[in-house]
Amino acid sequence: MVDISNVSEAKINKITEVIKELTNKIAANCEKEQSNGLLSGLAGQLLFLYNAHRFDPKLVNEDMFSEYLDRLQQGLPDQSFELSNGLAGQAWVLEYFNQANAENYEHDLLDDIDGLFVQALGSLPWNGEIEMVLGLAGYTPYASRRAKFSDQEKLYEVIVDGFERNATELDNEQITWSQPLDSVYRFDKGDDRDNPKESTGAEYNLGLAHGVPGILAALLHAVNIPSLRERVTKLLLGGCDWLLEQQNKSIEPHSACFGCSADGAPESRLGWCYGDLTIALTLARVGKAIDRPSYVDKALEIAVHTTTRDDKSGHIIDAGLCHGSVGLVTIYQMLNNIMPHPALEKATHTWLDYSLAKYDEKGMESFYSYNGLSKSHNEDFSFLMGYAGIGLAYIGFLDDDVSWTDCLLLS
Repeated sequence: MVDISNVSEAKINKITEVIKELTNKIAANCEKEQSNGLLSGLAGQLLFLYNAHRFDPKLVNEDMFSEYLDRLQQGLPDQSFELSNGLAGQAWVLEYFNQANAENYEHDLLDDIDGLFVQALGSLPWNGEIEMVLGLAGYTPYASRRAKFSDQEKLYEVIVDGFERNATELDNEQITWSQPLDSVYRFDKGDDRDNPKESTGAEYNLGLAHGVPGILAALLHAVNIPSLRERVTKLLLGGCDWLLEQQNKSIEPHSACFGCSADGAPESRLGWCYGDLTIALTLARVGKAIDRPSYVDKALEIAVHTTTRDDKSGHIIDAGLCHGSVGLVTIYQMLNNIMPHPALEKATHTWLDYSLAKYDEKGMESFYSYNGLSKSHNEDFSFLMGYAGIGLAYIGFLDDDVSWTDCLLLS
């Protein structure tokens, strides 16, 4: 737990003012938001507004919130299935709201969606994307959240089956997963862009968002299901052992422990999507779950090493959850929660102060998201890249409640 007892009243007041500004911006945007998605649309913004209301009920108009929530629910039949902009993410949000009011929890609210996902994922051997944003791993935040109040064995069964079928088992008992040849997230798409099946062979992604760490995090909660525990433990052990083998052989201060892909460039950014931080968090969580202290020890070593990096070596150019400065506050906070260490607590405060200094310099523009195509910073209201996620991170720092991070495979 991050200690905020030494945080000055002035700093707490500044964070509170930022939360108010973000709330006003997002509330005004909801009316014109076109997407219902979690990562970049209405669902993610409602997630922030809900937590802003819990933080200070005066910040959010309940009638307005109810109107937008009704709009989200009415649009469910028209959605695609994936986490990013589809049903898996939106249903996770509805379950999050449902569980927050535990005394009046509606047990059958999403029963139909449970059945829909089981049928859709299990009807054929899974041959689509395997990562979390568009693929198979993206159904596990919903499954793990639902499993707190209902039996999700059937859904987890088809998900685990999909990962088993797509796994590569090596002679040394290590296990890994290659990006599908036609994945939109492959770094090397080959020379024939019109025929992705002609692309090159195996490619192993090391990012939480699109790679092996995300698959390990996706499998983690299934280890609590007795009928699946042995199968899942095998995948977790083999996958973590393989992942640790991908660490850079030579590591200097201010450098990365892992690249973005196996056999690729040795550098990666500090962030949620790619890099050492979420690899460390995943290793620590697996180690705690299946009683492998060596994974936790290695995770702590990696996490502490990251604290030698700054905005330049960490490639920090904006503020959002995905790969920005405020996102680092939440990730270091979670690392310190699971592996308490002075360096991790200090890093939480360092990146908090960094983000607030940027706010003092540029105001709300300091929270704009960087667009790699246009090479410019632009206003962004979304959960993953923009205002909504930034606001959740600040609230989570003040009240030490980051339970919403399970939708990003962080908890």
